[in-house]
Amino acid sequence: MSKPKKCQAKESLERMNYLYQIANELMASNSTNSALSKSCSNLMIQVSKKTVQRIDVDIKRRICKGCKSILLPGVNCKVRIKKKIVKWSCCTCQNLKVFPSRNENPVWSQNEESIVEVLNYENN
Repeated sequence: MSKPKKCQAKESLERMNYLYQIANELMASNSTNSALSKSCSNLMIQVSKKTVQRIDVDIKRRICKGCKSILLPGVNCKVRIKKKIVKWSCCTCQNLKVFPSRNENPVWSQNEESIVEVLNYENN
């Protein structure tokens, strides 16, 4: 029997996931908790940098680069969709994020070719 592989940074990945969930819930529940939500998302970014872990593209796109807050459409940001462009505009710092709307060439991490191995954390 082969030994199950252990993830090198399981604790930091769990911590980043937890911080993202907290920041998302705080921002969605009440806009007065925006400072606490910003600090949680900022801490998540610092943990990822310190442990050299990459944040998923979908999560990274939901964080404002200017004020480090979680972007929720209709709560603290505006989303405009034009022909081939999606524009996310933060209402607190007026920072603008622009992404292509059509996925002819998706991000590499979303391709099935990029997945080398899937780790199961349930039994660890």
